[in-house]
Amino acid sequence: MARAADIADARSLTYWLSGPDPALVAASGFDLAIVDYSRDGSGARALAPEDVALMKRKPDGGRRIVLAYLSIGEAEDYRYYWKRAWSRNPPLWLEAENPDWAGNYKVRFWDEDWQRLIFGGPEAYLDRIIDAGFDGVYLDIVDAYWYFQEKGRKNAEAEMVAFVRALARHARSREPGFLIVPQNAEDLLANEAYRRTIDAQAKEDLFFGLDGPDTPNARESFDWAKKHLDMARAAGKPVLLVEYPETAANIARVYEKGRAAGYLPYATVRPLDRMTVNAGFDPPVPDLLLRD
Repeated sequence: MARAADIADARSLTYWLSGPDPALVAASGFDLAIVDYSRDGSGARALAPEDVALMKRKPDGGRRIVLAYLSIGEAEDYRYYWKRAWSRNPPLWLEAENPDWAGNYKVRFWDEDWQRLIFGGPEAYLDRIIDAGFDGVYLDIVDAYWYFQEKGRKNAEAEMVAFVRALARHARSREPGFLIVPQNAEDLLANEAYRRTIDAQAKEDLFFGLDGPDTPNARESFDWAKKHLDMARAAGKPVLLVEYPETAANIARVYEKGRAAGYLPYATVRPLDRMTVNAGFDPPVPDLLLRD
C-alpha cells in the first residue's frame, strides 16, 4: 500500500477514466495513475486485483500509485448499484439528472442509504475498490454541496466534510494508509479537519476551461481557487492539477505555470478516454502515440 509520503514524491500523473487499459498504464512512466475501477463503469467489467497489481509496477521496477475514481456527489446509471426501477420509483436521496452529463444524478449525499452504497459493506463501492487493491480513491463531485446550499440546505458544507471524513475512517480501518484525494471543492480546504483527512488535493480548470478550452480563466476565479489550493500546500498536501487545453502553447503553459506554482500538472482531453502523453512534459511511453 502506498502512503501519503509516496504521493508527495510523484512527479507525473495520468488520468484515464473511459476504457482504461492496465497494460498501457503499466507500460508508461507515470508516477501516479487515476483510473476508473471498471473498463466501462459497470461491475461486470471491473478491474481485477491482478490488473491493479500490474498498474502498480513501473517498467523500471519502481512503484506507481494507482487511485480509483469515485463519485460521491452524483449517482451514475451505468454503475453496478443502479436499479432500473429507480426511473419509475426513485429513492428519496436521488435528485434530477445533471443536464450537462447524461446518466448522472445529484444525490442527497448526507442520506444514510446513499452513504451505505458508497462504503461500509461488502458490496459497497469503496469496499469493492479496496478489495481490488487500489492505493486510494480520487473523489469527484465533492462540490455537490454547492448545489444544495443554493437550494437552502444550510449544513450542506459541514455534511460533506463529515461524509469525506467518515469515508476516510472506514477505508483506513480496512487499509491503513489508504489515500484520499478529492477533486475540486477546494474551499473545503479552509476546514482544518478536512485538510488533515485528505492526502492531496486535485483541481480541474485552474488556468483554462471555465469559458472554453483555451480561454484563460478570469483573474478573480483563478485567485480564489489558488488561495485555497495553497492552504493544501501549506499543510504539506500535494496539489494535482488537471487541465484540458487544446493548443500546444496552452498545454505548455499548464505545465510551466503549474510547476512554477508548486503543483503537479497534467493536460489531457476532457472525455478522459485515453492516456494523453504530452511530449517534452510527460514521461515517454513506448509504442504509444503522442497527443494528436
